[in-house]
Amino acid sequence: MTVSKIKSKKYGITYQVDVRYKDELGIAKRHIKSGFLKSKDAKKYEQDFFDKIELNNLKTQLMEKTFNDIYEEYMELEGKHKYAKSTLNYYHVNHQMYIKDNIGNKKLTSLKYKQVQKYFNNLSKTYNIPTLRNIRKIFAVTFRYALKHGYIKENPMPYLQLPKDNRPKVISKTITDDDLQKIVQSIQTVDKYNPYHRDMDAKFTSSAYAIAILIGRYTGLRVSEVLALEKSDFNFENKTMKVQRRIEYAGLRKSEVYLTEKLKSKNCHAVLPISNQLAEILKKWFEINPYEYVICNYKGKLVHPEVLNKRIRDVSHSLGIHFHFHMLRHTYATELIMSDINPVVVKSLMRHSSVDITVDTYTHPDNDAQRQAVDQVYSDIKL
Repeated sequence: MTVSKIKSKKYGITYQVDVRYKDELGIAKRHIKSGFLKSKDAKKYEQDFFDKIELNNLKTQLMEKTFNDIYEEYMELEGKHKYAKSTLNYYHVNHQMYIKDNIGNKKLTSLKYKQVQKYFNNLSKTYNIPTLRNIRKIFAVTFRYALKHGYIKENPMPYLQLPKDNRPKVISKTITDDDLQKIVQSIQTVDKYNPYHRDMDAKFTSSAYAIAILIGRYTGLRVSEVLALEKSDFNFENKTMKVQRRIEYAGLRKSEVYLTEKLKSKNCHAVLPISNQLAEILKKWFEINPYEYVICNYKGKLVHPEVLNKRIRDVSHSLGIHFHFHMLRHTYATELIMSDINPVVVKSLMRHSSVDITVDTYTHPDNDAQRQAVDQVYSDIKL
């Protein structure tokens, strides 16, 4: 026992704490404290002393942890439950390529703002702005986790400055309904010279691809969300559609894809209205399609997004039209904004976390649209 009684001429009985321990360097030491009049005071001092030793040892251990250690701890404790598999792959690939074998080996407590800023300044000599932003995301989540769990006292990331992006802004592309109609018609065409396109099975699958494109056009859903829809998600009486799952396919073969309720963000789970036009299209399709999956192959199996994307690329290339599935989302959002729909409403339909994302990312009015807006406002004004 570390607490013992000591006879005292003045007080009769006092208590002494005698602690033998090892410090943070592993050196054996002894600490003695006498003069406690009550046993409970001595025991409290003893407990406080042990807590202090434990805290010092913990601080020493934390000081030895590298950026890589904290990043891996974050992904194990929170990241793998928070992110979709595709997002996890995105983080891990960027960590492996740009961080793990250099600054990732540095002790986290040594990485102050100055060191991190120098690291990004050096990276900017070799890599472009999008790559730097990808790397910054890993630093941001790792330092935020470290701050939350007491590994660091200050997060340097809010002070970080990336080089100015002088590249011309890339405008998100949209597609006209005339071009989309050509693609929809062509994607359903069965090639009699292709042995895989000669029967009704191929016709069913090709029709399913066309329906997927139309759903994307009239709802703005992502391809992974469209391909996860089930008939029970639609209510034709109320003209609504539930978005509650997506297809997980990152790095998976056709036979390995599966459905998950872990969407891109919590805002993605929603009940959305569908247009009368889409409702009529789907009613007819449901009469043809005997399976529960809205989009499936002739065996009723899930369609791998890359299989659909390849078919879209082949068809659009043959027609001389630049098109990929995500353009349907751009088109949907842009059309809503150009139709003077309140941006807050558009945000809810797109299931974004903020109006800024909706307006900045998916809406890009061209010069003609800008000119039309100015003429409309000022046509009747005479000076």
